Amino acid sequence: MTETAETTGPVAFAARFPPEVRYAVTAGELAARLAAACGCAPEAAEQLRGAVNGAFGEAIASATAGGQLIDVTLRTDNGAFEADVACGGRTLLHCSETRSA
Repeated sequence: MTETAETTGPVAFAARFPPEVRYAVTAGELAARLAAACGCAPEAAEQLRGAVNGAFGEAIASATAGGQLIDVTLRTDNGAFEADVACGGRTLLHCSETRSA
């Protein structure tokens, strides 16, 4: 993904991940890069990375033996970037960062 200095219009991204540790880094990286590409300050993008990684870890810990998938939703519109992490119908993270540009 290429990052630019220009902010973008509305963006939405959603993915479902297996409850495996190796995907936590991927989910956090997606959140940070998309936040940066959409105009969030670097510090805010890093905070989002950490929040998504943490929530993903919590989802792994709470996933049942049935292998519930972890939902990660990233979106931006009207000056804010939002990240949500959910598992088994339970929201584990909802955070919003102001776009700086």
